[in-house]
Amino acid sequence: MATENSTPASAGAADKMGARFVEAGLLTPDQVTRVVELQNSANIRFGEAAVKLGLLTEQNVQAVLSEQFNYATALVPTESLDDSLDIALAPFGLEAEAIRQIRAELSIRLSDQEKISLAIVSAAEGEGKSYLAASLALAFSQMGKRTLLIDADMRSPRQHELFGLENKTGLSTMLAGRTAISAGGLAEGFPHLHILSAGPKPPNPLEILLQPALSNLMRQLADDFDVFIVDTPAAQTSSDAQTISQQVGMCLLVARQHHSRLDDLRQTQAQMKTAGAQIIGTVYNEFAEQDALDQLEGKGKKLWRRLRKWLSGPLQK
Repeated sequence: MATENSTPASAGAADKMGARFVEAGLLTPDQVTRVVELQNSANIRFGEAAVKLGLLTEQNVQAVLSEQFNYATALVPTESLDDSLDIALAPFGLEAEAIRQIRAELSIRLSDQEKISLAIVSAAEGEGKSYLAASLALAFSQMGKRTLLIDADMRSPRQHELFGLENKTGLSTMLAGRTAISAGGLAEGFPHLHILSAGPKPPNPLEILLQPALSNLMRQLADDFDVFIVDTPAAQTSSDAQTISQQVGMCLLVARQHHSRLDDLRQTQAQMKTAGAQIIGTVYNEFAEQDALDQLEGKGKKLWRRLRKWLSGPLQK
């Protein structure tokens, strides 16, 4: 329903938007009329007007917008997905936008590649590499890219926890020949994303990761995927990251404000170069002090909510 202040075009857009919420069972036709009246009088968006009237939540609006643009999210509450993954749970927020900017920069830098294969590497634990690996995998899958997230950190695996998956079998059992090569499990709610968990911890992960074990596995799965994102152990705790990056071919370094040491980053960079891996750039996590306090007090759920600076060039000596 249009008011005298609305144009035919804006009225038509509002009617279409209202129809989507009616079809979703979130609004009645009478409620849509109220929303449109406020939308026109206050000159705001349909969703904003509905939220102001208390008829919808922001999550309701985001869910319908996601469906409208065929954008895979996890806006329906699920116990399987870790609530730190804003690219899935808050896809229109600032942190999700930061992840998309990283994705866009990577896509530009790797535009000449038939497929994207990227290892995510940090010098030490706790710098955000597993979170970034998961977020980038989600972001690429949201573009419609067939994406495989491989947890190659068989020392402190994290991806099965982030996606609520079992870890009874996985990369370790496949490389050891105990289970057949496969793409792992499909991420709930994300039809283009598969997760290959690390699997049970082997006695010596480096032995089963040695060239060309991982590269052979990726080669066998290459026809099924456009993007491979590989999580790695901290580079300063073992040689695994070197071996993994060598087989993946390219790596993205991750650093954290007030945590990463420049000498460690330079050493990690040198290790990756020695392994023959191409360093695409460095992602810098700006860590907020309040998040640290919340985490210590057991209140914080999003240690990496402050992702501010994205891709830079490789570190200079």
